[in-house]
Amino acid sequence: MPNLKLFGRYALLPVFIIMNSCVKDIDLEQANEIVIPPKAALDLVYFTLELQHFTPHNTTGPKMAEDVVRLEFIDDDYIQDGLVRADLNFRCTNTFTSPILCDIIFLSENNSERYRINFLIPGGNPEVPGVVDYTEIIQGADLEAFKQSIKMRLELEMLSGVNAEGGKLQLKSKAFLNLEY
Repeated sequence: MPNLKLFGRYALLPVFIIMNSCVKDIDLEQANEIVIPPKAALDLVYFTLELQHFTPHNTTGPKMAEDVVRLEFIDDDYIQDGLVRADLNFRCTNTFTSPILCDIIFLSENNSERYRINFLIPGGNPEVPGVVDYTEIIQGADLEAFKQSIKMRLELEMLSGVNAEGGKLQLKSKAFLNLEY
């Protein structure tokens, strides 16, 4: 019978611990006071360009590259009604020796300009690239113009210079949207 006494002691140990534990009262009425502002992080554009993507080729003057991307998320009713601030982040890494002027133009459906961002990406090389981490904060009247856009046109102008050794331009971008019900 000693085994039964030992078993009884160990069986009562969890009951003893539970009975002596502290429990704080929970006020479920406070749940209505909790407000978590919704935020969304969306990828915009990611690309890597090499020298052959810029035109005209084989010249020492300015060279251009451009593209247009549709931003269907802006047309969503939830975004149109609830967007209170947009933080657009662009991270560029340039291993070309020439600096690159970056123009980002937000366009309406009929291609009229609604909002514009521009910044310079410094030249670099493969060992020490030119890096820009640029964030544009859009709010207020600018936000209303931004919400009228549906397309984003990127215009990249490689400023004069020789890039015989080539190089690459990498761009990564995100939109951080702050929404309110």
